[in-house]
Amino acid sequence: MATEKKTAEGKGKKYKIEVTTNPGFCGIDAGGVQFANGKAVIGEGTIVNWFKEHEGYKVTELAE
Repeated sequence: MATEKKTAEGKGKKYKIEVTTNPGFCGIDAGGVQFANGKAVIGEGTIVNWFKEHEGYKVTELAE
């Protein structure tokens, strides 16, 4: 009997993080998040709260 292997990829909430103080930022920021042109998409977790709690970032939950 074959068993389907489930992964976390594609599961859970996704968030768009925008750097409001430097919209053209390209590089790695807090928690190792990679930004391109001031934007990044990350999965749910404690790092989302970090960006919400610090000035200079806009956090938007993406529709599933």
